[in-house]
Amino acid sequence: MRSSLLSPSRQDSTVRGWIIFDSQNLCVCSALVAAVIASGASAQSWQNLISTTDTTVPGIAGAVWVPNQFNNPTIDGAGRVTFRGQIGGAGITTANSKVIMQGNASGWTLIARDGSPVPANTPSGYVFNTTTGINGLGGSNTINEAGGILVSGNINGAGNSATLDTAAYFVDSTGAPSFIARESDAYPGGGGSIVTSSFSLSSMKVTSAGAFVLPVTLSGGDVSGTLNNAAIVQYSPSGATAIFRKGSPAPGFADGTTMTPDTFGINLVGSKLEFGGTLVGGAVTTADDKARFTNIGAAPGELRMYYREGAPVPGMTDVFYKPTTNASSAVSPFMGDGILFTADLSGAGVVVGINDRAVVVESSGSVEVMFRRGESVPGVTDGPTFFAMNNTSFIPNRTGMIAFQAILQNADGTGIPTTGTGVYVGVRKADGTKLMICRKGDPVPGIANSAFGALNGSTSICVGDNGVVVFSNTAVVNAVNTIVLLAWDETQGLRVIAKQGDTNFTGTPANQFTLIGSTGQSGDGGGTGMNASGTLVIKVADSAASIHTIAMIDLAPPASSCPADLNQDGSVDAIDLSGVLSGWGNPGSADINDDGVVDGQDLSEVFAAWGTCG
Repeated sequence: MRSSLLSPSRQDSTVRGWIIFDSQNLCVCSALVAAVIASGASAQSWQNLISTTDTTVPGIAGAVWVPNQFNNPTIDGAGRVTFRGQIGGAGITTANSKVIMQGNASGWTLIARDGSPVPANTPSGYVFNTTTGINGLGGSNTINEAGGILVSGNINGAGNSATLDTAAYFVDSTGAPSFIARESDAYPGGGGSIVTSSFSLSSMKVTSAGAFVLPVTLSGGDVSGTLNNAAIVQYSPSGATAIFRKGSPAPGFADGTTMTPDTFGINLVGSKLEFGGTLVGGAVTTADDKARFTNIGAAPGELRMYYREGAPVPGMTDVFYKPTTNASSAVSPFMGDGILFTADLSGAGVVVGINDRAVVVESSGSVEVMFRRGESVPGVTDGPTFFAMNNTSFIPNRTGMIAFQAILQNADGTGIPTTGTGVYVGVRKADGTKLMICRKGDPVPGIANSAFGALNGSTSICVGDNGVVVFSNTAVVNAVNTIVLLAWDETQGLRVIAKQGDTNFTGTPANQFTLIGSTGQSGDGGGTGMNASGTLVIKVADSAASIHTIAMIDLAPPASSCPADLNQDGSVDAIDLSGVLSGWGNPGSADINDDGVVDGQDLSEVFAAWGTCG
């Protein structure tokens, strides 16, 4: 959703932002512009929100912040920031020193604290802590775009035992808490077994309804050794739902083939689900036992196998998914109703090391190749071709753009270029156009005698629905390594927004800039390190002086004269129509009229502006 100043129907005095209600959804609309105006800050400038040098901790008398104990902050659609920190001072011990806070420069709200009652007071009289009085609250990077927070960790109280000592709660954007689950809860699929997995969750993707999907282990009841002792369960404030259990018939098989679900790479965005597993029994061999499943395109309540190693690749004659050690993984996978994933290839015309890997989108049985090993790369004129993505820096937004960091190879497949310039950061626009943002060895904009260092693996890319891309890198400046933080969009280009040595964050030279990167994704399909409108939040530190700060910046491009042109390509067309349909019912950059939800009015805006923008 583009930044705008909206009239609220309710303002919460605890500075939770501006909230509007409709009959279907609770949508939190952007109050960031109001907060920035009130603070005197301007767009494209940093705003420090909270620092370990602050002499007080909001809401806790006599407390001070412990240096180096802010975790990675996250931000919701209204510009509210959530983080976990540690406090010290008189009367504060390991039993009550961790806190989760939400707010911004206008004020903060204490969401949870070690040693304090658990949300919803369930179980009654329990607090966050172990029986030894430490390590209560888990991570706090688990938010949705409406400001809801998944709070979890160790709990302690009367009757506690080792199998009952973790639980999960959801605190919605109004501050209303709900109990979700606790260790030793009954498995919702029946059979009398219980869940023995920990509910001390971190970096979980949670939807606007407070739902998340978790791999769990089971014991008791009908559990038979290791044959059926694991499952995938969806949890939410409205209850738990069994998705799949180890040893159950694999979706789509009628020959006795079962499946063991993976405990990693499980994805939920809204109601869209995706996960992988290993097939067992039937006619399965090690050459075709890895598969991935989704509910997209399946009958209600059922799953569909969209990938299996050894199977033909849809639309590619005599080309197959090559057997691998692990099933091909989907990374932030959903693009509309398609699933974005990487796969190794074999078969006709496939040459190992030359063109044997692809990045594809599967949609209801058809496949579109986004990238393929060996293809030319825009901006590369010295010979190298595309080799592979770095899956931890490979993120789509909800308007169809992909931001990524990738590796080049010599055209003959003999490895990365010997010149050492074989890594780059780029984007693929919704219309299929591919652009290079920067390449190792390129000069850093605005810094004399500089060059981009090794971009590989450390870029921590964040991307907004409005096309803003942010990443970090080590730049070589006068032969000295320097950390730089960069932003890019098509309108403003590549620019440095912070660098090592800056003093405007901590008052002393900063030497650490931490982006949450690809782990900052919500179950609503958007980013939580940078929200849909392009507001970024980071952690900054001067580690030498033990000063740590959380800061944010509005990186939104200048307002478009044609707001229905979502991908800013100069025309309103089928790509923009798809963006509206993909974002239907949610807040986001496809909310053309800024009313808090993508609906028929935004669809009308697209049709009214159809054609060339001018």
